[in-house]
Amino acid sequence: MWLHEIPVGGLLVSPMVLFVLVALACTAASWLALRQLGWHRVIWKGPWFYLSLFVCYLALALGLLS
Repeated sequence: MWLHEIPVGGLLVSPMVLFVLVALACTAASWLALRQLGWHRVIWKGPWFYLSLFVCYLALALGLLS
């Protein structure tokens, strides 16, 4: 249902663009929440953690929206 191209101004856009945007928004919200709670200090390798969180959110978006 969701896995077909979306026409935007004569161009066909991949649905992965939407899934990546959803995953980025969720990752940013998680980053802000962890920052506000002060839990970002206990994360040992921050960039790897947020990359894996992004991949998990992307897989979740693919699973739920497709």
